[in-house]
Amino acid sequence: MITMREATVADAIAVSPRLRESDRQEFIAALGYTPEVALPLGIASGDAWAMEVDGKVEALLGVSPVARHAYFGLVWMVTTDVIFKHRRDLLRLTPGVLNMLHDRFPLLGNHVDARNDKHIAWLRRAGFSLLREVPDYGVERRPFIEFAKLRAEPCAP
Repeated sequence: MITMREATVADAIAVSPRLRESDRQEFIAALGYTPEVALPLGIASGDAWAMEVDGKVEALLGVSPVARHAYFGLVWMVTTDVIFKHRRDLLRLTPGVLNMLHDRFPLLGNHVDARNDKHIAWLRRAGFSLLREVPDYGVERRPFIEFAKLRAEPCAP
């Protein structure tokens, strides 16, 4: 069963070496930094939560404000392979998590590496719109997909 709590920098340090390879590659392609460097900074720059399975952090997610756009939150999530062994729990938690994020930001969005198939599938299932492919995003100038979700009304529990 997946449980959630506020994330700490220690969680970021602990989970970074166990992230899915596609998540690791996304960090490097977009930012030019490994998760070991970028993830603690992400935890410190916004609101973040840890998803635990059997007391061990298997995913981190967060949302950061965007300068000059008070209603837009930059949302992100990284996972280990273990979290996908608990798909039903993840899908059950998703509407509540989105409601929590939408309470702060009516518009959520970001970019996802076009190679990150599992996260693209989760984004679709969670109700995000895939807006466009950006062919040369990030420091590696790779294809990324811009996504967004506008809260029209509360998500179904």
